[in-house]
Amino acid sequence: MSIAIDHFLFRVAGVLIKEQKVLLHMTKNGRGWVLPGGKAEVNELTTDTVIREFEEELGYTVKVDRLLWIIENFNAYGLPELHEHGMYYAVEAPGVIVQDAVFTGKEELGIRYQRVNIDELDHVNIYPKALRTLNCEMAQTDGIKHVMNNDLE
Repeated sequence: MSIAIDHFLFRVAGVLIKEQKVLLHMTKNGRGWVLPGGKAEVNELTTDTVIREFEEELGYTVKVDRLLWIIENFNAYGLPELHEHGMYYAVEAPGVIVQDAVFTGKEELGIRYQRVNIDELDHVNIYPKALRTLNCEMAQTDGIKHVMNNDLE
């Protein structure tokens, strides 16, 4: 990931869980996993961002369920001075069968995807690191949780 120092990123991601497994994709530099998503475009609803990103990257038609978390991520991805604001939505993909093996999406970028058991997230190098525990909390709350995270800690 080539991001300049003192950079601000607004990212929107989807949490797709089926059979107690969450879909993740490998970061471009191959150092960790993130939830599928991407940068919001100017004047684009964040719910539309999630739908667009799943379509562009995977060819999946998703339905946005609800906003789960707003995460202020300092030193995102372990990169000093990268400040990321993220909005994380629960999404459903009716009719989509997600593979358990590592697979690549439909974009030419060759992004690798894999489903991971929710109970095993604390052993996965996932960004933001707060996601290790938040996925477990998802079913326990109907509200939106605001989270402060520092990926260097």
